[in-house]
Amino acid sequence: MKFLPRSRTEWWQQLLLALFVLAIPPLLPSDRGPSAVKPVAFDQVRLDKVLRRRPNVVMIGNSMLNTRIDKPLFNDLARPNSIGYVAEGGTRSTVWYFKLKNFVGAVDPPPKLVFIFYRDYDFTAPWLHLAGERLETARTFMQPDDEDLLSFARKLGGVAPSTALDFYLPEQLTLDVRKRIGNLAIDIGAVGQGKTGDTALQEHLNNLFDFQNLRPDVFDAGAMANDIVPGDSKLFTVNPSRNLLANFNTFAKERQIRLIFYRVKRRPNEQNEVIQDEELRTYTAAFRLWAESQGHLLMDETEDPRLTLSMYHDGDHLGKSAMAEYTRIFLERVKAYLPLPPKAPTAP
Repeated sequence: MKFLPRSRTEWWQQLLLALFVLAIPPLLPSDRGPSAVKPVAFDQVRLDKVLRRRPNVVMIGNSMLNTRIDKPLFNDLARPNSIGYVAEGGTRSTVWYFKLKNFVGAVDPPPKLVFIFYRDYDFTAPWLHLAGERLETARTFMQPDDEDLLSFARKLGGVAPSTALDFYLPEQLTLDVRKRIGNLAIDIGAVGQGKTGDTALQEHLNNLFDFQNLRPDVFDAGAMANDIVPGDSKLFTVNPSRNLLANFNTFAKERQIRLIFYRVKRRPNEQNEVIQDEELRTYTAAFRLWAESQGHLLMDETEDPRLTLSMYHDGDHLGKSAMAEYTRIFLERVKAYLPLPPKAPTAP
């Protein structure tokens, strides 16, 4: 391949252009103002669907819920309880709070019980998945008064509110730039953690390029993000300056809702084990202790031997063929906590 020679003047012009692009953002105003708040595309259709069910139990989550619970089957098995679902792939704890506040909070009378499906450190990493396309998804669960909380969570992850990209670039270019920077950050984050980070990155790349996972709608990218959260996110705390757990608790108590923080079993190895270091075990124990002290529960299926590697598809997602079996196992685990006793199963 031949490259056309460039004059020294052209090189200087390109250098000056690059410096100009890099220098402009710090000079732009970053203060919040009326123009800083983007229109909120609240998903009223989804809310109406939840309200029509008049649920006394609601399930909140992401793909950890969507790839586990066979909803029609669980609706039947859990009767006479009415179940509402507010699940969107890729969402994390900040958006789960918006779901609780704006969707569960709209149900009248309030449901008695809310399950929130999560992985490991989700609740102490509220900044996860609040950029690019995920940011637009987040706003479908938000009301205008949620913008300050969104900015708070993004700042915890190092993203200042009302950045120059939000103001001065076309929306699609903004999303694309952030997506590419985010992907680079994941790679850098893994490399920065030495051999452990390199190993985690390699495992996720191997899984990504497995033949059955070459479609973007099935790859469990969230598993990687959970593996490389920074150290301060691995210390359990309810400090309102660090996460939204206090918000969850206050909102639920005001409406006499019991929360069940439901920790899913992540993809096991061939020996059906999920490796947990002492740090994670200590974190989960502290989370459970706090939840119970507030009248809530933390349920953890990690040690359940019935959930085997053969049930998993990609990453921490279960395969469709395993969902019915999982749903029956789930009902057995939670039925004692449902507001109404489930009906006895009918004979085939």
